[in-house]
Amino acid sequence: MQNIDRYILLLILVLLIVWGWSRLRRWWSKPPESEWEIEVDEEIPVTDAVALLEESGYEVMTLKRRVNIHIMVNDEQEYQSRLFVDHFARKDDGLYVVKLAKDRMPLDMTGSGMRDRLMPYALIFKEAEGVLYVDPKLRTIHNIRFEIDGDKGDD
Repeated sequence: MQNIDRYILLLILVLLIVWGWSRLRRWWSKPPESEWEIEVDEEIPVTDAVALLEESGYEVMTLKRRVNIHIMVNDEQEYQSRLFVDHFARKDDGLYVVKLAKDRMPLDMTGSGMRDRLMPYALIFKEAEGVLYVDPKLRTIHNIRFEIDGDKGDD
């Protein structure tokens, strides 16, 4: 093998290593794909809540959706549960989970009340900008976002 052949071989190996390293870094830094693909419903009946959202600039994308939950306790007992999302809506390229106010179960507008009732939706649908709590009777829309602080205080 001549010297020029060795240099070309070495150059090709260096280029392959640099290319492989850049592809690996891109793969590591790529945000995880959402495991939820939200299919847009073609027809959405215009209810008071849908009309209020559309008047406020939101595009209502779906009807009610059910999220099935499987719970295992000590790898022995399995329980079933579910959460319901009333709608998904979009505004300014942001996705929102929509929950409607219910007379029989009003939302306690305190930190713990909102955490207990609405935070599961923010945790499940991480790509969502927030949870819209819509009360068609009062004609209100509350955009609720959760930010988790990394502080491990003693409280």
